[in-house]
Amino acid sequence: MRVLLISNPNSTSQNSALFREVLPVIRDVEGLQLLARFTHYPGHAEDIVRGMTREDFDVILVFGGDGTVNEIVNGLLGPADSAERPSPQDIPALAVIPTGSANVFVRALGFPNTPVEAAHVLARMLERNTRRTVSLGVWNDRWFAVNAGFGLDADVLARVDRAREMGFAATPLRYLAVAFQAYQRARIRPPRISVRARSGSGDTFSADDVPVMFTSNTNPWTFLGPLPVVTNPRNSFDQGLGLFGVSDLGGIDGLVGVLHLFGVDHRHWLNKVTDARTLHFEDAVEVDLVCPKPHRFQADGESEGTFTEVHLESEADALEVFAPTDPAPPIHRNVRRILRDLVRIN
Repeated sequence: MRVLLISNPNSTSQNSALFREVLPVIRDVEGLQLLARFTHYPGHAEDIVRGMTREDFDVILVFGGDGTVNEIVNGLLGPADSAERPSPQDIPALAVIPTGSANVFVRALGFPNTPVEAAHVLARMLERNTRRTVSLGVWNDRWFAVNAGFGLDADVLARVDRAREMGFAATPLRYLAVAFQAYQRARIRPPRISVRARSGSGDTFSADDVPVMFTSNTNPWTFLGPLPVVTNPRNSFDQGLGLFGVSDLGGIDGLVGVLHLFGVDHRHWLNKVTDARTLHFEDAVEVDLVCPKPHRFQADGESEGTFTEVHLESEADALEVFAPTDPAPPIHRNVRRILRDLVRIN
């Protein structure tokens, strides 16, 4: 098995000591040939794998976070609107060891969030050749693996990125603080997004003047530290896209709806309040988001610039990944892991 490891040295938790601890675990897999390359600039991972087929490598192993996963996916699959899109069997399968801040993609697949533990689990997957296909999202001509959105969440991510550039850690508390500031600004100048969506079964959804609307390809849509943030419980890598929005940011109902988006009410005690303002749609295969003025748009936790309209689609069985063949267990079965992670970050 020929494996190309691509490492993002700027990933949140990555360092040389961790690299020395993880590499032997993967290299011990019988019959595995490993080549490693480091990225040196944004988009480098995409450039490295662009045009690769399974004749070049059997597996691309990402040593990084969701942003690096996004680059690899776009490099392997090429433009989403291309008529010559490769099949999952023609390109290298994807494997991930998480070293980012949220690591939503690999955790949603059922892996631990700690790199060493994830490496041991992945080694067993490689030995047994345990892989599955997953659906991916498309925005315009680009791919996303985790989530994408207009407005509030994109604004939060852009401001957290600026804080990280200034040397501040991207902690759950910082996300919540920035989210509250963004909420205050959005109440004054909301994006007013128009949404049109269609599911695989033919159901439709439409809404106008929505101040917050984002799309997820996973369940949960993100994590705050060890805590999963669940907005579309039925969502998974085997279905279409899940939509979650807030219809009105005003009053206590609007505030609670936004806090639900960022994981404050992860036990759903405030459902009666949030239901009055939140919008849901499941298994979407096509989504159109339109804003009268340009607003920030994010995909997989990376700011993609400002747009007035974005077209999204769900592509089933788009990529092979090394992971448990069954979907990740329900969140309530992960209580022990969540408690263990809480102890580790305190």
